[in-house]
Amino acid sequence: MKKTQKIVVTLALVMVLAMPVLGLSLAAPKATNTAHALRFGEGVTIDFLAPLKNRTDFYGGAVLPVKVLVIDNDDVPAKGANVTIWVNNLPATSVGALNTGNQMKNLQGGLYMYNLNTKPYPAGPGSPPITIKVIAFVPEDHPAEASVIITLD
Repeated sequence: MKKTQKIVVTLALVMVLAMPVLGLSLAAPKATNTAHALRFGEGVTIDFLAPLKNRTDFYGGAVLPVKVLVIDNDDVPAKGANVTIWVNNLPATSVGALNTGNQMKNLQGGLYMYNLNTKPYPAGPGSPPITIKVIAFVPEDHPAEASVIITLD
């Protein structure tokens, strides 16, 4: 065995042995509340898209476009889903004619959008974060749920 191969094997062994000490695991990660795809129940995934996918701070009082992709276990867009949006466990409010109540509008395939009105929520330094939750009911599947926490400045 060459010297570089021995070093690589040794480093790999050290990493595997050190993982429990560092609190790391080779097991599959558990679902958590993040702005990324979450899978609950059987076969439905909700994936937040930009701007919520890569940001957590937004201007208070602005209209926030909440976009999600809802797909089934076979990565097929869930066109017939009933997708609702909630803020701090209450129905969200929208501005404009795109949305009715807290129902997200199906734009194309599994792409859903909601123009979230952020005026009712506290904004500015020290204001509490808000939780945006999306729930999708897809025919013949279990409901899926995904959340993201944001702050309004």
